[in-house]
Amino acid sequence: PRPAPPAAPGPSSSTVGRLAATVKRLRAEVRAAQAEADGRALVELAKGVMVERLRCGPAQAARQLNELAAQAGMSPLELAADIVNQAARDQVARVAGEFVERADAGPEDTAGPAGNSVAVRLRTAECAALAASDT
Repeated sequence: PRPAPPAAPGPSSSTVGRLAATVKRLRAEVRAAQAEADGRALVELAKGVMVERLRCGPAQAARQLNELAAQAGMSPLELAADIVNQAARDQVARVAGEFVERADAGPEDTAGPAGNSVAVRLRTAECAALAASDT
């Protein structure tokens, strides 16, 4: 019997595995960058509300936001979500509040991987949706 011809050269399983791991890592990085941008947009929106309400400049609004968040024992992002929710007084804020109340009453944890509350995640998602229509 004759020996089998050598296999055609092709990508090895280790190369495919490394490629798959790289794709997975890059997707996670993109999701993290998008979440960070959404959070920044929410903070900027809250600063805008503060500029309008306090009749101050953006730098002073940013300082005020950070000081108030520290005094309240929350992150600037969480306070920004509260400010935007209070300023909006819209259907989304009402539904988000009801959802948070129901979630707080349930056994599951309402915080995400970064420790953000459901209200923060809902408002950042809304900011992302609003920003998406601008591009």
